Amino acid sequence: MRDIDKQAQNCVRLCKVIFFDVGFTLVDETECWQVRCAEQANSDEARALNITAADVYDVLQNACRSNLQNFGNVARQLGFTQIAPYRKKYEKLYPAAETVLAQLSRNYKLGVIANQSQGLRDRLAHFGILRFFDYVISSADCGVNKPDPSIFQIALRKANCTAADAVMIGDRIDNDVVPAKLVGMKTVWIKQGLGGLNVVRNESERPDCEVNNLTELLRLFAD
Repeated sequence: MRDIDKQAQNCVRLCKVIFFDVGFTLVDETECWQVRCAEQANSDEARALNITAADVYDVLQNACRSNLQNFGNVARQLGFTQIAPYRKKYEKLYPAAETVLAQLSRNYKLGVIANQSQGLRDRLAHFGILRFFDYVISSADCGVNKPDPSIFQIALRKANCTAADAVMIGDRIDNDVVPAKLVGMKTVWIKQGLGGLNVVRNESERPDCEVNNLTELLRLFAD
C-alpha cells in the first residue's frame, strides 16, 4: 500500500458502516474467469474464429484496463454469439477475509453491496462469513444492478446510515467507486484480480484510498 493520506484515512476511518463488494474483493474469482475463457474457446464458434482461451483472456484484460470489463461484450467483440457461463463453484474466499472481517466488525457495522444472483446469503454462509454482516444487499434481491446509484441508496436506507457515514470497498472503478461517490459515500479501491487492472482517468473515478489486498484494510482503518 502507498503511504496513507492521513486526511483520506480519517475520512474512511471515521465512518460507521463499511460496505464490501464480493467478487475479487472478498472472493477470489481468478479460476472462475480462467475457466470461463477456456469454455468460451472450447466451442465450434471458437474453432471457426481460430480463437484460443489465451486470446479471450487477453481481450478481457484489455477491457479491464479500459474499465469496461463486461464478459458478454468481450465475447461479442471477438465474434461469438454464444456466451460461456460464469461458474461459481470455482470461487475461493481470500485467505485473509475472515480475519479482516472479524477485526473490522468489532468497531464497525459491515454490509455487502454486490451484483449477485439469488442465494447470496447462502453463499456467504458457505464461506463462513455471513455472521459478520449486518446488511446484505444483492442486485438479485433488490432488482437493481451496480453501477446504478440507487442500489447504494437502498443499502444506506437499510443501514439507516447517511452516505457521509458509509464507505464502499470494491475492486472495480466503474461498479464500485464511481457510483458510490455519486451518492456521497467514501470509497476504497481494493486492487485485486481483474479490477486491479482498472485505470483512474479523472477525478470522478478517483477513490479516497487504495489498497492492494484485504490485510491492508486493517492498517487503513487503524486508530
